[in-house]
Amino acid sequence: MKQIKTFDPPPKCFWPIGSINGWIGPTGFSSKVTAQDIMENGYASNGVDLSDKLVIVTGSNSGIGKETAIAAFKKNAHVIFACRNIEAAKEIADELNAKFCPRGEKRAFAYDCDLSSLESVYNFCSKIKEDWNVVNTLICNAGVMGGDAFNRTVDGHEEMFAVNYLAHALIVQELLPLMRKAVGGARVVSVSSHVHFFTYKGGIDFSKVTGPTANKKTDGARAYGQSKLAQIIYTRDMQALCMASRKAFESDVHFFSVHPGAIETKGSQKHDNGWKGRLLRRVSKPFLKTVEQGAATTCFAAFHEDAEFFAGYYLADCNFSQSSKLSKDRALTKQLREVTKKLLDDARAI
Repeated sequence: MKQIKTFDPPPKCFWPIGSINGWIGPTGFSSKVTAQDIMENGYASNGVDLSDKLVIVTGSNSGIGKETAIAAFKKNAHVIFACRNIEAAKEIADELNAKFCPRGEKRAFAYDCDLSSLESVYNFCSKIKEDWNVVNTLICNAGVMGGDAFNRTVDGHEEMFAVNYLAHALIVQELLPLMRKAVGGARVVSVSSHVHFFTYKGGIDFSKVTGPTANKKTDGARAYGQSKLAQIIYTRDMQALCMASRKAFESDVHFFSVHPGAIETKGSQKHDNGWKGRLLRRVSKPFLKTVEQGAATTCFAAFHEDAEFFAGYYLADCNFSQSSKLSKDRALTKQLREVTKKLLDDARAI
């Protein structure tokens, strides 16, 4: 029977002091490692081996999503760049195939997926199910960070909640049967944030998620925080539900949520989240990572063998990290599950 490592919890001062100074945590990794470091550290002689694995990364045309997707591709995975900017995704995929697939066989693919439209997300999932019979890894990376202005999606939902959380929940639900077929198990990684600590009172204000009152007295930073909190709650809930509902001959599906760190990307430069967002960005400067370092925790959760120990939990700097008390609130978990089901059922009915 396979033996899984166990890890002592990091010291209480590991964050923030250890994160700034690059202390090595119980897993043997620190805030300073890169995605390449993770991929070269696997149990195989050449590090992580993703041959014949299908990896889907949303929002992978730039930033840490692109870095994660390329890291997987270089370890022989078939990679789907699921992006709204399909032209940028095609350019990256074509370049990778031309450079690393000399015999003409393609391993990088660009798929259109606009997370601000549940119809587009549903069509994306349908295309995946037509083209592939198994999904090994799903990385829910794409996200938006709005400012003080309130924005609705075409479906009428608050944009950050819809894009960062709800659309990814739909992808998980639609592709779960394909993940159940993955030999050796599948993984789902949600790229969340420490900003989930800064939310509305009670964690998620469902009156600001959708409906006519959603735009009343909004707070951009807290709206972003509650979308990231929803990802962590969903991770914990799905891990428990999938373990309990697994049938004979079905593979395990492990769920993770991660904090990539403070990274100056095109997305963060475009939006400032009002004065509170600007303050958070200023406070986060000592923690700034490169894009290569920012993709490390995602790669650890998605591909490293040791990460199985942390299934269902929240990771930062490639180690266990304590999420907020609200992320473990049973009543809030139940309410989020019910609201998610209703919103997705309504979308499917249209």
